[in-house]
Amino acid sequence: MQVLNDYVIVKKQKDEYQGLIQGVESDDAIKAKVLGFGDWVENLKLEDTIMIDWNEAKKIKNDLYVIKSEHIIAIYGEDD
Repeated sequence: MQVLNDYVIVKKQKDEYQGLIQGVESDDAIKAKVLGFGDWVENLKLEDTIMIDWNEAKKIKNDLYVIKSEHIIAIYGEDD
């Protein structure tokens, strides 16, 4: 699949604590891993772990979603 323009393909990444802490079961607490992005996307690399606005994500299949780059909230660093 070729990603166009400012779109980003992500996969949901649940961490080991997902569901263990009350109130953390929502999509808001789920990180996403970057699997691909269009030519207009800047400051992003494949395999980056990001926080997105899950309300704007469109499901492709299983745990794969597409979003516009403007809905990326943060890029996690190695220490996060």
